[in-house]
Amino acid sequence: MLRLIFFLLLILNVAVGAYFYLKPAGTNADVPVEVNREKLKIISVADAGKAQQEAQIVLAARKLAETLSGSACVEFGVKPNDGARAQSIFASMQLDERLASRNAEEFTRFAVGLTSQKDKKIADTLVANLKKAGVKDVSALADNSISLGVFSSEEAAKRSVAELETKAAAWVKGITITPRNAQVKETIFTVKEPDTSMIARLSLMQRDFESSTVKAVACPIALVPAGVAAEPAKQ
Repeated sequence: MLRLIFFLLLILNVAVGAYFYLKPAGTNADVPVEVNREKLKIISVADAGKAQQEAQIVLAARKLAETLSGSACVEFGVKPNDGARAQSIFASMQLDERLASRNAEEFTRFAVGLTSQKDKKIADTLVANLKKAGVKDVSALADNSISLGVFSSEEAAKRSVAELETKAAAWVKGITITPRNAQVKETIFTVKEPDTSMIARLSLMQRDFESSTVKAVACPIALVPAGVAAEPAKQ
């Protein structure tokens, strides 16, 4: 009897093993089957940092627009290299006489000196007297004016003048500081009577121009149309 039971259990184990061995793969309903795995593509991945940065830019533009609201005129300043691109964008707005442009200049050299003397002999004598007074950086120029140094900032030039007036007051009467080497610092576009839409557009444009500035200003007495050079002031 025991031998019969043993053989029955043996046959049952062999049958169960054969079933699982011969069962086709993927027929288990509890296991999900992948469909066209090679065709699945990631469409996009949300960049939380970039989204936050964009939100901050929009918020800043909104705050700027609020501060400019109701302004008589608004100035939009860009670096000299961006002037042509900005000019093209403003031209497309067709603002006509409401738009003006100008270049803001800065000087990189400041010359300290004395005006032209009556003749070369007087100029040479003045140079000699200044050297006796302890002035080292002094020379007569071709037009008989006297050079007392060239400086990279107006503040440095003013300090030099103060020293010269202390060291050689009798010889530096009428000393002057003359700005030289003008460089375009910024190209400025002025929009007269901007409406809400224009202010919003200018606020958003600022992010397209590195180091650009947007601010409310009092309107100039006469706007010079963009692209037309202003006449030099009469002396």
